[in-house]
Amino acid sequence: MKWIVTVLAVLGGLLPIAAVIWGWRSTRREYRQLVADLDAIDGVINAPPDSFPNGQSQAMYAIRRPKFNVGRATYTYEWVQRLILEQALADLRGPAWLAGTGILVGTVASVWSTWI
Repeated sequence: MKWIVTVLAVLGGLLPIAAVIWGWRSTRREYRQLVADLDAIDGVINAPPDSFPNGQSQAMYAIRRPKFNVGRATYTYEWVQRLILEQALADLRGPAWLAGTGILVGTVASVWSTWI
């Protein structure tokens, strides 16, 4: 019986930690791709118009297809998403570490109490 409780306690600690790491990595990967695409699009926007034989719009669409197209505000959705992700990653780093540490301490205490 002690082994079952120990395994469940360890899984109860590892699964939330894995979820926090998975969410952080997934969000970070999406953020990095978005930043790279928007930086490349800025390069297209700031380049001379005659640099692209098919036009700047086609060059930008080749980098990333926008969620909607309303003239100059074509990439508004992506810019807002970038700002939100940037703030979320900065604001949630501390709480994520604190939650992970709390889960780890709780797991160790649970396993420890099982064997005493």
